[in-house]
Amino acid sequence: MGTGTTRRSTRDVLTGQSIRTVSAPRRGVAQLKLDCPPPCSWDAAHASAFIEQIAAFGDDPEVCAIVLHGRRLFNDVLAAKTAPDDSRSAVYAAVASSTKPIVAALSGPVTGSGLELALACGARVALPNVTISNLARSEGHLPAAETLIRLARLVEVERAADLAVFNAVWDSKAAVEQGLIDLVAARDLLQVAEKLAAGCKEERRVALTAEPEVVAAKIYGLRAKVRREAPQQTAPMMLLRAMELAWQTPARRARAEIDRLDETFAASPEAQALTYAERGQAALARAAVPAELAHELAWPLLREAIHLLDEGATPGQIDRELQKFGFRVAPFLRSDREGLEAVFRRQSGPANGEDWITYSPTLDLMADEGRTGGADAPGWYRHGSDGRYTFEPEVDRLLQASATFQRCARAPIDDEVVVERCLTAAINGTAHVLEAHPDLSPSLVDAIWTQTLGFPKWRGGPLYMARTGACDPLASLERWTKVRNTAGVAAPLLRRIIANA
Repeated sequence: MGTGTTRRSTRDVLTGQSIRTVSAPRRGVAQLKLDCPPPCSWDAAHASAFIEQIAAFGDDPEVCAIVLHGRRLFNDVLAAKTAPDDSRSAVYAAVASSTKPIVAALSGPVTGSGLELALACGARVALPNVTISNLARSEGHLPAAETLIRLARLVEVERAADLAVFNAVWDSKAAVEQGLIDLVAARDLLQVAEKLAAGCKEERRVALTAEPEVVAAKIYGLRAKVRREAPQQTAPMMLLRAMELAWQTPARRARAEIDRLDETFAASPEAQALTYAERGQAALARAAVPAELAHELAWPLLREAIHLLDEGATPGQIDRELQKFGFRVAPFLRSDREGLEAVFRRQSGPANGEDWITYSPTLDLMADEGRTGGADAPGWYRHGSDGRYTFEPEVDRLLQASATFQRCARAPIDDEVVVERCLTAAINGTAHVLEAHPDLSPSLVDAIWTQTLGFPKWRGGPLYMARTGACDPLASLERWTKVRNTAGVAAPLLRRIIANA
């Protein structure tokens, strides 16, 4: 990153991972361009050089404000690794405490540590293509205390919770409405940022304030929402507690309390699963993985879901319970929207011995009846004009016909059984796929589950759950095989993974 002088017209410095351009001030506004990953991947030398440059601007009488921009600077890419000598806090503190106001010029996705950097700036200007998301500095950690305190000065607590706790994605319009972005530039981003920066020296933005009683009431309502929407997760409630401290507690005490919360969360099983998933996804971004592998991995779970329908479950029950478990997608509802073949596509090469361990004609009957879903055909549900959907009675007739063909008596199935059998089938099927692909690793296939197939990231992945004892797939396979063999025998690799845990 190096250092530079603002008195030269333009200077480019190549230092490993970045090119920095320092432009001479126009209207008293200097431009600092950093074409590099966000601060999560900076080492101490890069951070020190950046801080020195900010200090140099502060001492330069020709500079009254700074525009900070860069192609990748505000986008926390998945492959970026946190440096061992992580200096982000010092970088953000230098930006926030600069004697000259700093304006962030944003374009494209603004995420993670890049969003933290943008929040540390005195103002933000964005192109219309900007999206704001993912406030967490890294998986397995809460956002930094200073970041939450800065957010509290800009955004009302309920809207901030949407962004930080409930993973909302804001476009530029929403970000302006919520107070996170000051201006949207239709074009000439840097010119608009310069004009705003030139005005910042004359008027500082007033921090957002709210009565403690109002904030407390809103936090109470948000707690109920977290218990309803994320009942099994630790991170959302701890993050909400950290936000409460940032909004209601003096800054010094809030910093100490939020740091303690982060230490507690980082030691939790959920944080360890998130860290494992993050590392797997980073490896997946660098790996060459066949496109069909995701279908191959998903098929055992989907096959088990069909068997559960034959035995008495309903599409709505399975969709509901899988989403309660944490899956981002509901397979039967997705099938109605995208088409039967798009979701229930079987792998090109048989896994786990054969395509169907125990054959079910349900999918064939659905296709024969033209119930293939998508834009032009009916599917598993009856969809109303108001967006609601209910179980289609005609599908019940087809399921009964499938059960009769298999000599299987349909009866109600407990919700817990639905999750247990789908999860067990997914774990065992994943182990069989991994045996057929010795070039892959457990963390890589778990990353496909969490990134592509919607498996809850905070649970790590199917094989991670088996290895850490979060479930007992071997006992479940043994128990359900005695009733009806739909998930097959335990993969030898699965036995080894559990034995070596």
